[in-house]
Amino acid sequence: MGKIAAAPGMTEYRVVLVQPESHGVLALRSAGSYRLPCVRIPSICRPAQQLQKAIQAMWGVRAFILDTCAKSDCTSCCAVAELLSPRISSDLEEVSLDQIMSSDLTSDERCECELRLDSESTSPMARLGWIDEALSWVVSATGQRIQTKNEIEQMNGRGAFTLVRFQTEGGDYWLKATGEPNAHELPVTASLSGMCGEYLPEFVDSRPEWNAWLMSGQAAAISELPSEPLGLFNLLNDAIESMAELQMRTVGREQDLLEAGAFDQSLQALAAHSGEMFAFVEEAMILQTSTRAHRIEKSRLREITEIFETICERLEVLDLPNTVVHGDMNPGNILTKSGQCKFIDWSEAYVGNPLITFEHLLLFNQGTPSGYRESNAHKLKERYKAKMSKICDPHAIDECLLYSPVLAAYSALYGRGGWLSTPIRNDPRRQAYVRNLARNIDLAARDPQLLDALGVSVRA
Repeated sequence: MGKIAAAPGMTEYRVVLVQPESHGVLALRSAGSYRLPCVRIPSICRPAQQLQKAIQAMWGVRAFILDTCAKSDCTSCCAVAELLSPRISSDLEEVSLDQIMSSDLTSDERCECELRLDSESTSPMARLGWIDEALSWVVSATGQRIQTKNEIEQMNGRGAFTLVRFQTEGGDYWLKATGEPNAHELPVTASLSGMCGEYLPEFVDSRPEWNAWLMSGQAAAISELPSEPLGLFNLLNDAIESMAELQMRTVGREQDLLEAGAFDQSLQALAAHSGEMFAFVEEAMILQTSTRAHRIEKSRLREITEIFETICERLEVLDLPNTVVHGDMNPGNILTKSGQCKFIDWSEAYVGNPLITFEHLLLFNQGTPSGYRESNAHKLKERYKAKMSKICDPHAIDECLLYSPVLAAYSALYGRGGWLSTPIRNDPRRQAYVRNLARNIDLAARDPQLLDALGVSVRA
């Protein structure tokens, strides 16, 4: 029961299951030697969450994932886990780490395991015993008793990055910790909680030495978008109203958000880098090998650059205020409670035009059947305009809505800014992502209403 061939779409992990008291490792006897137990989990998933479930299903024990490591091609993966419950499976024997076959652990992996056994990990969350410290913090900060240690649900666990749900007598709480390059998420979340805490989970407490914070988990996460048109419309209506209210409360607080760690996506910043950004798009298009998607030619990219820069100039005149922009707007980052939405995961927090996030939310409407799509989009735009008209000229919002599809796609392309000067630019996955976004910009820049507003002739 040692090695298991990984099926397509599945990844095999060798698991170092550590007894926290003795620091022994649970292993399988194999021909007089000891091998690590292995589990398979879906390749596209949260590894810590799926590993925790797989270990319990296969070996009957609860474990907390301290860290995972994998080669870039996922051919060899390893996880280190601390046992939370007594050993049940008779197939597993407790041995010392040096009794594990050399073929089951690379020298680097063995060294990392030894550091964790000696509580010398560079990340506090990857140390044996950290979960007990976390439990004590939750009890102290919330005044609630943890129901059982075995009910700890782990969503993420890799070095400095941790996301854990604790069940208490008074409800659920989430502990999140981040490291580089997302260490700014704690100060950004704390800052937003002070400005518009009604639209984020309750910020309970923080531990700067872990770069971690506690949140109330009383709102429900969206596992998937509703398939029924009315249900999807109602969800998007709630999300758009809540986001508008959240954004309005950040008006005038741009500097506070930037100092907390949000990224600058003001019109000035976006326009200043448009030349080099579209030059990279041209480079990425040249490197395209697939013939299934069309390649945007150099002449068209020059036209798109001019259109985008003109849009920035017009938006400057319309003068919508800068607000916070959620740069990772997916269903998993929206929570619902009593018709109001709360938003999580602010590592991609930008300061820029508020319509960027509105357009990203409106993309969910693409899943609506064609008979409802256009009508729902119109109603959602009117609802957002009604909210934002409290602080903006409604006629200015109408014109901005013509430009926002191009702006929103460019926002996703630009991201945090600065990545063009890093090795990320050479990653084929980044280049494919850029080509896809560029096609979205190209499509949005062909809209006749947009071109008419800009005074530009419709191009073929």
